[in-house]
Amino acid sequence: MKVHSERPPGADRPGAIRRFVENRLIGNFDSEDFSDAWKKKFSHAPTWCDADMSLQQIKRGNAQGNRIALYARAFFQLWLYRIGCFVQRYAWSTIIISMVLYCLCLGGLQHVVIETNLVKLWVSEGGRLNEEMEYLGRVKHERESGHLHHMHKIKRDIEKAVKAPPAVKAEVRRGPELPKENGLGGGFQVVIQTPSYDGENVLSKEALQKHTKLMQEIASYEVHMFNETWTLADICFKPPGPSFNSGPLAGIMSKLLDKIIPCIWITPVDCYWDGAKALGPNPPLNLGPEVASFISSLPPGNVTWKNLNPTSVIKEVGQLFDLGPIGNFFERAGIDGAYLDRPCIDPLEEECPKSAPNYFDRCAALTKFNEWNLAKSMSEQVTLERKIIKKEEETKDIAESILSDIFGKKRRKRQAEASEDSEDVTTTTTKKPASGSKKDDDYYAYEDDADYINGLGNTTTPKKDAEKEAKNTLCLEYGSSLLKWMQENPTRLGEFLTKEEMPKYPNYGDVMTGGCKGFGKKIMEWPEDLIIGGIERENGKLVSAEALQSVFLVSGPYDVFARIKNDKTDSHPGLNRHGFQPWMAGEIITTWQRNFTKKLYRHELNQERRVFHPLASTSIADMLEEFSQFNYIIIVIGYILMVIYAAFTQGRFQGWWLAVQSNVALAIAGVMLVTFSSICGLGFATHLGINFNAATTQVVPFLSLGLGIDDMFLLLHNYDEIINICHKNEIGVLLKETGMSVMLTSINNILAFISGYVLPIPALRSFCSQTAILLAFNLIFLMFIFPAMIGIDLRRQRKGKRDLAYCSRGTPQMPASQSVPSNVSNKSQMSSRAELAGYDKQAAEFKRHEPWYTVGGFLNNIYIPALKNNLCKAVILIGTATAVVFGLYGMYTSTLGLELADVLPEHTPPAAFLRAREKYFSFYPMFAVLKGNDIDIPNQQQLIEEYRQQLGASKFMIKAEGKLQPYWMSMLRVWLQSLDKALEKDLAAGKFDLTNGNPIKVNGEKPTPESMIAARLVCSFGTNYDCSGRLGKIKMVDQNDVINPEGFYNYLTGWFNVDNMMYYVSQASFYPTPPGWEYNEKTAKVVPAAEPLLYSQMPFYQNDLVDTPAIVKMIEEIRAICEEYTERSLPNYPSGIAFTFWEQYLSLRFNLFMAILIIAAAVFTVISILMFNPWAATLIMCIVVITTIELGGFMGLMGIKMNPISAVTLICAVGIGVEFTAHVELAFLTSLGTIDQRLESCLQHMFVPVYHGAISTFLGVVMLVFSEFDFVVKYFFYTMTVLVALGVFNGLCVLPVILTLVGPEPELIPSSGDSVLPPPPPLRQQNAEKDGYGGGVEGGMRKRKEKKQAEVEMSARDSPSTSSASHSSDDETTTPK
Repeated sequence: MKVHSERPPGADRPGAIRRFVENRLIGNFDSEDFSDAWKKKFSHAPTWCDADMSLQQIKRGNAQGNRIALYARAFFQLWLYRIGCFVQRYAWSTIIISMVLYCLCLGGLQHVVIETNLVKLWVSEGGRLNEEMEYLGRVKHERESGHLHHMHKIKRDIEKAVKAPPAVKAEVRRGPELPKENGLGGGFQVVIQTPSYDGENVLSKEALQKHTKLMQEIASYEVHMFNETWTLADICFKPPGPSFNSGPLAGIMSKLLDKIIPCIWITPVDCYWDGAKALGPNPPLNLGPEVASFISSLPPGNVTWKNLNPTSVIKEVGQLFDLGPIGNFFERAGIDGAYLDRPCIDPLEEECPKSAPNYFDRCAALTKFNEWNLAKSMSEQVTLERKIIKKEEETKDIAESILSDIFGKKRRKRQAEASEDSEDVTTTTTKKPASGSKKDDDYYAYEDDADYINGLGNTTTPKKDAEKEAKNTLCLEYGSSLLKWMQENPTRLGEFLTKEEMPKYPNYGDVMTGGCKGFGKKIMEWPEDLIIGGIERENGKLVSAEALQSVFLVSGPYDVFARIKNDKTDSHPGLNRHGFQPWMAGEIITTWQRNFTKKLYRHELNQERRVFHPLASTSIADMLEEFSQFNYIIIVIGYILMVIYAAFTQGRFQGWWLAVQSNVALAIAGVMLVTFSSICGLGFATHLGINFNAATTQVVPFLSLGLGIDDMFLLLHNYDEIINICHKNEIGVLLKETGMSVMLTSINNILAFISGYVLPIPALRSFCSQTAILLAFNLIFLMFIFPAMIGIDLRRQRKGKRDLAYCSRGTPQMPASQSVPSNVSNKSQMSSRAELAGYDKQAAEFKRHEPWYTVGGFLNNIYIPALKNNLCKAVILIGTATAVVFGLYGMYTSTLGLELADVLPEHTPPAAFLRAREKYFSFYPMFAVLKGNDIDIPNQQQLIEEYRQQLGASKFMIKAEGKLQPYWMSMLRVWLQSLDKALEKDLAAGKFDLTNGNPIKVNGEKPTPESMIAARLVCSFGTNYDCSGRLGKIKMVDQNDVINPEGFYNYLTGWFNVDNMMYYVSQASFYPTPPGWEYNEKTAKVVPAAEPLLYSQMPFYQNDLVDTPAIVKMIEEIRAICEEYTERSLPNYPSGIAFTFWEQYLSLRFNLFMAILIIAAAVFTVISILMFNPWAATLIMCIVVITTIELGGFMGLMGIKMNPISAVTLICAVGIGVEFTAHVELAFLTSLGTIDQRLESCLQHMFVPVYHGAISTFLGVVMLVFSEFDFVVKYFFYTMTVLVALGVFNGLCVLPVILTLVGPEPELIPSSGDSVLPPPPPLRQQNAEKDGYGGGVEGGMRKRKEKKQAEVEMSARDSPSTSSASHSSDDETTTPK
């Protein structure tokens, strides 16, 4: 029945909406259903206990209050009460059905994917960077699927309309794909060498030789798969060989170069001849004496880069056969003598060539050594080891076979005359060289022996006298032993050599200043900062360094597959080529990479101190996968600690065992079910496609446990009180009173982590999403399953069964002499009926002294009195203000950054590599990408060059001798200019038909290969071939260095095919790839034009990127240039590791601000809706902001950098901060009385559960300290621990003080001005009163009667307080006057 006020009819008549609301929300609860004890509790906190009855009192005129807030509260309390009653009545059914539904989510765990790709984990999703990274793949898909841009379709339609000659159909040439550098391996495999002892200078003979030996070892590493042995040479990236004209030697030279072209190494030892040692080929080529005699520039014996002069070989062969434009290529590449003209690291190296600047003449030294040695007595003489000179073994290979086919059986014969001696070698202290017995010895080391060379085949040279021949033979036999003795006895060299004759060791710093060059000096320049780290200089020259870095490239799976599949030399006879697939090539690559890192991890020089730091693309992924697994031992230990703590707080003893009132079983079951709920939540997250990562496995289980247990303590704390003051529907009353607080904190926590999704980092989005899902599962558990378990435990208590001993009965009422459990503030809370028997008695019991070491004693005897003291309040406020000031200062001084080494487990090799890289190498590669079909490259060449120069003007760009490194268009331009010169010369000699461009012999001489190619290109423009008026009049490159736009794409096809190796050196990565083309002297056809480029790139090298602020500054500068030229119709973007991983910092502060703003608005909205008190919500937000500022300041002062991880922590601080404030604020808001009474009431009600919640949260995160990941300890354990401490202080100290000063008014104020408000009379009494005023609606009463049937009737406990309970009391009802 509708409740009436005591006001006369007509006063305060509600409107239609208000009547509708009140009819449904008022009158659902009747005071006669509750005990006297509950009524006494209601009188102190009416809106906390029952908003419906509070509204009844307002309608009766006994109180005034915030109707809207109470309407909202009454709505939520009604439904929470119904839920509680339902789960109490159907406890087992609720548990079983809920568990079954939860178990359905577990199915997702079988599809768990642990993401270990750092790019996928830490590169921002969406936005500019993501679009740029996906651009190439997208345009490839669009082009291959036929969805070309509208512009391309228009061009094709125009071509068809004018009926232009059909373009030459040429098969697209598929070259090897350029390896992509992502900074973490990818196609680039890296080795860093650091000092083996403190203070070591790696610019020394020993350190450089150590590095050289390491490269040789890497080149020899093998894996055995698919019945074959695989080495680096099988999988490394090699640029394709240059093109040859068709001719008798084209085949052999092409195959020879394919074998001899080395893997691409970027290494500091390329400054020396020793850089050739790792290049191979391995095994060495041995062309046999006949080929070597035919091509005299080929070294005798084994051919490797250690003794090969490729330019000399090409020149010699080019005089005999037409090799096409390869000579031009060698000149432009600067190959020259390759490594033979570079100094040797150790001039006493046995194989150091005579052409080396510091070559040491061992024969002359041997003569002087013998003179010095023979002058000594026999006992003092040094005995050298004699080396047996073996006859050269003749070999046949494919080269000899081809020569045989060309020249028939006539071959030049060479005589092999070498002295042999079968005498035993004299035993000396020097060990016998192992190389003396190897088949693959290089013989070029003895080229100084003229007779030996004569014996090897130079039969035309006259024989020398016997004395000289004897000296040379002696040098061959004892020269190696002498060099070895000299290396072992460097201090004795001055005894027989003059200063001028001493070995000349290079000044390593001078040689390496400015960097090193690969085998192509003009196109393979390795910047100093790429290969040398920890540099010190004097007068611009290097004097010392601390680290060396070498990089080698690995091809993609398809390229390795194609190379092996098409290998006609049968280098892997055991392989089933018919069944060989690309995935098998991928397996070979990854297996070799893992073997490479594994062997270096276990390298003998890494035993005492890590010297070699390798990184392959598999390294980080393997390490992350290993350490991203759930650490079940740590998880179990953490959960056991939580179980022990929960059981300790809820345990009460009676005699030898737990008392009836003990809740240990509930606490244990609660912890276990929160754990189960979290596991189910992870399964559900997997169903949604959210991948796991290190944050998931290392942080989420503990964080969700800590936050989930908080509200469990609140329910248990109030459950202990409810069972003593209610005799039926206890669980309904429990949820009605406590459910609001649980919902308030849980929803805010969920919203906080959802707001973390604003940060576009995939790893953090997964972390926030999974945590939010787990918290949602925990909320469902706390609202349904755990109350049902409490309902089951309630039946036990009603039956008087002991906790965890259901067969044993105990005393229902705990004797007063028993100890106070730690979860209540005093004994009066354990027997609330006695407490509420009378107000005076209650007041006396609240003043009961408790031991100071208990929570209740500390709260009542120390804490509450202290908070009432004005001096204490002042100290707290001043301390808080000081903390905020320091917090603001700390946030101001905080720096951006997250070291890549931090996201890997500490003390692991990949982490050590990244630390070494960050310490010594601030070098990063970068590409400027020209994109899209709106760009017109042929007509925008000058704008492109201007764009490149503008980028190069940045202080972060490395320049070689003041110039940027060449890129594809500059290489194309240089090639075309060389062709223009060759064509101009041959045109002047009349060697071309000006009508069709065909060559003409003049005096028996044809045009050069370069000029013939040039003629074809000049005559080609678009799809046309016309030489009339073009040859001799049109240049491919004008005086302004602009390539003729008309034939630009024709020239591009020519360069791509003829100068293919230069294309790969340029790293242009064209898409679409130009078509294939080969020069044909007999057929004059158009050189097919390449399609307009949708993607091309220009390489740059960047330096001085020492930390995140420097990298961010660079990104801002480069981005500004790129955006400027994009607006000038040159679509472009930068690419590289710096942009990939640090682009996020450009918007980090904004994203953090937006995330905090969103969560703050969400928290304010939720609190305002649930409390409907903006001022209360404002105070909570103030405390939360203070907590966030203090936490941010702590992070700044402690050196914890601002990055996406710390940003997530700050975002979470907003939600978790509500955990410590909302409970206190709500209790204060619903309390009656003076400020001090309300303060005491709210602390009595909430201090204990908030305290236990904080401890449980700390226990949840304390196990993070054992994580293998430094970033977990640093960014989660430290910050979450400080957050808990700040939350407790601000929630239980600062907030209560602020509430006493500017706290909101109570939601309900008694009209009488008293500090208590009794509950309203029973509904039947209120219904009888309506007749005094007439009219009324019986909606509330009607609903009340209908609901009667659904109530859960429980027998009262057999206790003194139960028998004294009554259903009505004249003292607690107000009758109309």
